[in-house]
Amino acid sequence: MNRASEVDTAATRPGLAQRVRDGLRRAWPRLAVPLGALLWWPVGFSGVDSWLHLPVRPIDGDVLFLGATAAAASVSLLVRPPWPRFLIVLVFSGIGWLLSAPHADTYPDERQSLAILLGLAAFVGIVLGARGHKGPLGAATVLAIVAGLSPATWPHGIPLAVALALPFAVATWQRVAPTLLSVARVLLTWLVFALAAAALSRGWDVLHPNMDVGSRRGEARLVLDSAWDYVRTQWWQHSQQLLGDHVQWFWVAAALAVVIVTVRALTGGLSRRSAPERGESATSGVPRR
Repeated sequence: MNRASEVDTAATRPGLAQRVRDGLRRAWPRLAVPLGALLWWPVGFSGVDSWLHLPVRPIDGDVLFLGATAAAASVSLLVRPPWPRFLIVLVFSGIGWLLSAPHADTYPDERQSLAILLGLAAFVGIVLGARGHKGPLGAATVLAIVAGLSPATWPHGIPLAVALALPFAVATWQRVAPTLLSVARVLLTWLVFALAAAALSRGWDVLHPNMDVGSRRGEARLVLDSAWDYVRTQWWQHSQQLLGDHVQWFWVAAALAVVIVTVRALTGGLSRRSAPERGESATSGVPRR
């Protein structure tokens, strides 16, 4: 009886892969907050301005908005609890503003308009990044959004390659078509947000600090009209150029997908092979009648 109970306990003991996953799941909440705080500025503004500084200038309003949105989305992806993610975005946005904002308005309502852009970008980024908590496909979508929006100078192909490979983390032989559709959706998401970022930059270039449009609403309408003209006339050329510039990262994504599928196959195979062995050992200690 003692032998049989020991075997039953060993049979129900989780395997190595399960223990690793459980350990990571317990450790992640403690690691996510400092990691999100560490990545906020590099994700949105690395190469754009000095460390922790923001492009708080009227001519760079589009860069401020896009970078703050991408940065907030990355924090929201990493940090699940709402208050810590909100505090990280708020604190680092405030630090960047204090370090970079002009002490007086050079143009009418300059600082007020830029503060509104920064706050709106933080809100939009947090909302977009929260989709990443829905599993690998949600995380892949957020990574594609960050890769498309961020004006930082780091290689945007890195998060794009990871995003394109992540759908294979939940792929099965019975779900080949849905997996490929998920990859296509992630690729389309990246193209759409990259086009939106380019269109916003083109629309912002129309504004001039000395231009008298009458109100902020008129300025916003002018930017949106110019951005829509760019989308309507340049979407195909822009998409073709993006795809051509990132061909090497598609190969990286394919290699990552192969690694993910191989690891899943090996760990699944080990689990299947160990199951009969545990079953045989469980019956071997019980006398047959």
